[in-house]
Amino acid sequence: MQSYNEVLKKLGTKRSHLLLGNGFSIACNKVFSYGSLFTKAVEKGLSKNAIDVFERIGTNNFEGVMHLLEKSDWVGKTYNLIPDDSEKILEDVDLIKKTLIEAIAESHLEMPSDVSDESYKKAVSFFSSYFNIFTTNYDLLPYWIDMKDTIPDKYQDGFRTDIDNPLADYVIFSEHTGSKKGLFFLHGALHLYQISGEVRKHCWERSGIRLIERIKDGLKKKEYPLFVAEGSCEKKLEQINQSSYLSYCYGKLKRVQNSIVVYGSSLGDNDKHIIDAIAENREVDQIFIGIYGESNIKEKIQIEKMADYLMNRRLTVDSKKPIKIEYYDSSTVEVWKKT
Repeated sequence: MQSYNEVLKKLGTKRSHLLLGNGFSIACNKVFSYGSLFTKAVEKGLSKNAIDVFERIGTNNFEGVMHLLEKSDWVGKTYNLIPDDSEKILEDVDLIKKTLIEAIAESHLEMPSDVSDESYKKAVSFFSSYFNIFTTNYDLLPYWIDMKDTIPDKYQDGFRTDIDNPLADYVIFSEHTGSKKGLFFLHGALHLYQISGEVRKHCWERSGIRLIERIKDGLKKKEYPLFVAEGSCEKKLEQINQSSYLSYCYGKLKRVQNSIVVYGSSLGDNDKHIIDAIAENREVDQIFIGIYGESNIKEKIQIEKMADYLMNRRLTVDSKKPIKIEYYDSSTVEVWKKT
């Protein structure tokens, strides 16, 4: 496979974009791995039945477990194996989502200074090659990177002062980024929450309180972060369409131009809606997908399967505008300082 530097040379001076998956965060700190999150989720109150399912199909597979439980509920009711009014399985799905949110908040790095200046320097350099940054992660790392003074041109996110409450300790989603550089949390994030249909963002600058503290206080008040953690891509898309902010982010992915570089994502079946957005965007003509070395055969097979789906989907949308897909060795990317 080619190296990341070879990808950068091919991108040239054209405006290109970055799509981040969980590998981006895990490369910074192992606390973001799903394995450690499962341990926290158990502490937060996962049911015995849910724990058994996790142990059966994999303790790092939150989305897979939720998807399996959703399908099991449908099958059980279709075959009259469980009563139509039974909510036992779906209650566990909701519990898994709740404990996942709490586990992420609980295990998240406490403050921006928990990441070294050397790591931020590399991350800022990594971001600087891209015009728009899209992430399916829930953590604060992209936000912390953008807050660094060393970043030459800040990424916009559409959050501004609430004109009806200008002294509020939060900002609200109120405008589109237009032709400016943008940072988009496709599946929501810890620092975003929704009140009466209004999407708000916690702000340290306005409150003087560290974001993780604000987020944990919100959880105590049952102000849960804006999260898309459904088990299937259909359920995820349904959730996205119900939010003005999330649907805007998703729509933005469908409108960018030129090239997209994917880093840290295995492009699982439950993220097929992300693949569909890229396939349906006729203005994207090339995608570079990172695979971590040659040894992870399972991940490589999954990524190649989704890449084939992407190419075929594009030809269905517009046979005159095929999309070119190339792979690169993501281990050659220096996003963070190696420890």
